[in-house]
Amino acid sequence: MKKIFLFFAMTLTVMACNEQSTSVEVKKTNERFELSAKYPKNKQPKFDAVLKEVFKGKDSLLLNQNLSVGKELKLSNGAVFYTKYNPGKLEMEMLLERNNMNGRKYFDTLSAQVKKALE
Repeated sequence: MKKIFLFFAMTLTVMACNEQSTSVEVKKTNERFELSAKYPKNKQPKFDAVLKEVFKGKDSLLLNQNLSVGKELKLSNGAVFYTKYNPGKLEMEMLLERNNMNGRKYFDTLSAQVKKALE
């Protein structure tokens, strides 16, 4: 009986550990803006729609790059940031010294869109 109970408890623990929650964290300092988002698989379609909106027009080719290893991206609007993206996780970092006010506003808009999509 103890073995059955122990097996049941271990199964529940494994299932609980595999259950992903959603988190979006934005950090701003005098040197950089950072965005980190983690989300479960069921939120992927909404997140893909946000990425297509963010990288539209000339920037749509950026989605064809392998972003799983992390790359520096320069958008047509002049915004420059480092991005690492794998399904379920997005990390972005924008150095303020390399961006103007438009790039900073863009990052704020992007952060808001990501948060909204992952609600």
